[in-house]
Amino acid sequence: MGWHQGDAEGGVRFAAPPDAVEGYDGRGVDGAAYCPPAGYLFRDEAGDTWWIIFQISPDSGSHGSKVRGDVLGCSAAYDELVHVRVLAADVLRVDADTAFRQKAPFSYEEAAEIAASIPRADT
Repeated sequence: MGWHQGDAEGGVRFAAPPDAVEGYDGRGVDGAAYCPPAGYLFRDEAGDTWWIIFQISPDSGSHGSKVRGDVLGCSAAYDELVHVRVLAADVLRVDADTAFRQKAPFSYEEAAEIAASIPRADT
């Protein structure tokens, strides 16, 4: 598991293989990270740190503004499994990106509230 800079959009990516992930139906994660105003990780009320990422759905087949996926909270503990919480499922990336850009959350809880407000993609 780890992160790296310089994805296609010029941002930061977080990835972990399926055997290092818990809570995402046996899937790994590989997505573009949303970053709080001060740093790369969101801190929750307990003091734990989280990556908030957008992961494209593997079966979406969509392009451009119609890219669909999930907003995930991924624990940032590097010596154990990555615990994943699905904060928003089957949403359009353009909607997720807009929500995070407009509201710029500082904490994990704020990010989770923003994700919960993103409308599901039309099927």
